[in-house]
Amino acid sequence: MSEARPEAPRLHAVLIAVQVAFATLSVVGRVVLRDVPPMAFAMLRLVGAGLAFAIVSPRTFLPSAITTRDRLGIAGCAALGIWGNQALFLSGLARTTATNATVLVATIPVFTALASRVLGRAVVSARAMGGIAIAFAGIVYLVGLDAIDLGGAHLVGDLLVTANAIAYSFYLVLVRDYTAKYGGLAVVTWGFFCGALYSLPLGVPQLLASASAVPSATWGWVAYAVAIPTIFTYLANAWALRFASSSTVAIWIFIQPTIAALLAWRYLGEEPSARLLIAAVLVIAGITIVTRPSSSASVSTS
Repeated sequence: MSEARPEAPRLHAVLIAVQVAFATLSVVGRVVLRDVPPMAFAMLRLVGAGLAFAIVSPRTFLPSAITTRDRLGIAGCAALGIWGNQALFLSGLARTTATNATVLVATIPVFTALASRVLGRAVVSARAMGGIAIAFAGIVYLVGLDAIDLGGAHLVGDLLVTANAIAYSFYLVLVRDYTAKYGGLAVVTWGFFCGALYSLPLGVPQLLASASAVPSATWGWVAYAVAIPTIFTYLANAWALRFASSSTVAIWIFIQPTIAALLAWRYLGEEPSARLLIAAVLVIAGITIVTRPSSSASVSTS
């Protein structure tokens, strides 16, 4: 059963909401990681979201819902963009700075465009690559080259966050075929079931060793991390991938640092600077270039 293509404003509103939710994870994640080890936190997100999806979509587990071959394919996607993405990001975030993580996560649209080309899903146009470059320049300008401290004591964390960006980029490209075929809910439900299984060997020992010392407030932030930056974001992204290219979905990641800066202004009293305004203009310009309709189908068919 096919769903009618949504109007562009609705589609992009959902993608913006996804990035707002994702942007909060860096802050919430830093709080939770003070008390919960990375693999345990990743497991809690995967198992919690997996149970929620299974309750909402129990028919996904019927043999007729998804073919065996496609179940294996979705399981492979889950290893990259569900378990791999979360495990690598949280492990990296615990070992590097928030600034480094911001810049490295912003490479996802670049890697997504390259993955589309490598996997033969699309020939990403020069216009789209130019838009990605402009938006990425805005992120680098926002954080400032002097604030980026790659390598050294943060090398392992930086490499893990970069590996997360690559894994999630390939996930966005590969999973799109399955969401177009089965719909977002079924694909995410099966993907999270597989991701939860992948997380148990490393997550259970860490959780058992740390659970007794975790404050109740931290458990509340864990619940938030499961509900908003996990359940909502993955389901909304899967829905969007049915109607938009992987490059279009990925390009919105560039607004995360701008959102974080605006939240700091609202809740921490940090005044917005000219740097933020210029960076926002560059990001918006880049996104507009990538998402603007074109006579060429090179970007819209990845």
